[in-house]
Amino acid sequence: MDFTAVIAPLLSSLGYLLPLLLIAVLIKTPWFKGMVGEWVISLGLRLLLDQREYHLLKDVTLPIPQGSTQIDHVIVSRFGIFVIETKNMKGWIVGNPAHKRWTQHIYRRRHSFQNPLHQNHLHMMTLKSLLGLADHQLHSVICFIGDCTFKTPMPDNVMHRGLIRHIKGKTTPVLTPAEVIRVVETIQQERLAPNWQTHRQHVAQLKARHGEAPCKPLFAATEPEEKGKVPSPVTRQPLDDPSPSCPRCGNAMVLRTASRGENRGNQFWGCSGYPTCRGMLTLAKTRHGAATQDTRA
Repeated sequence: MDFTAVIAPLLSSLGYLLPLLLIAVLIKTPWFKGMVGEWVISLGLRLLLDQREYHLLKDVTLPIPQGSTQIDHVIVSRFGIFVIETKNMKGWIVGNPAHKRWTQHIYRRRHSFQNPLHQNHLHMMTLKSLLGLADHQLHSVICFIGDCTFKTPMPDNVMHRGLIRHIKGKTTPVLTPAEVIRVVETIQQERLAPNWQTHRQHVAQLKARHGEAPCKPLFAATEPEEKGKVPSPVTRQPLDDPSPSCPRCGNAMVLRTASRGENRGNQFWGCSGYPTCRGMLTLAKTRHGAATQDTRA
């Protein structure tokens, strides 16, 4: 019996089904969801913000001692630099600004992910070191998109909607027009080429970093001195790990060393919003040399 007449139509149908199946699989991947989320945010920022006032840079990959760090969106304006981390998620989002991990709940399934405030803190510190800016000139913003709901209280800079309103709500100029131009040019000059190879290398470095595999640094970064700034009573120290969040305002914290008083020489976590916020976390050494955190207002 000749099955050619039966098989030929099936093969013809598979020729149409296979591309559809591949597309269906691709849509469900984290990479595609992240790409769509960033595209949606980029479109909204370009349409709803005055491009003469707000300069949008997206997918900014910068070298750091551990390898590289990738920032979803950077908006440069006279009102500060907005460092935006986007999350395309659905379900319930449960998290505490001071905790390392947050949780996504989808029915009975749970997925743990890195605290985006801590994740964005590395982006903030990288830009601050590169540009020689002060804390009040940078704004950390976390924007969730997708069908998700916050089930725990979140700081004002963590949002599901209202991103444009939040950005436009900053109305105090902290940069001159000349400084805005300098910042944009510096980021453009120092960023790695925005292409697939850069993204692939960044992903490989992330896997190596979280897998505790050695990763060759791309450069040794140092924090520049800020001209004309009065020295603060504490000295800032470089951070290798993500810092905790401020127990008062939820902003990222900076590791500092007291330079005077009875605690001189002791390290502590200080709010990056100092002197506006004076939240602190003390560091106490255990018998095994591990640091434990003790909240203090």
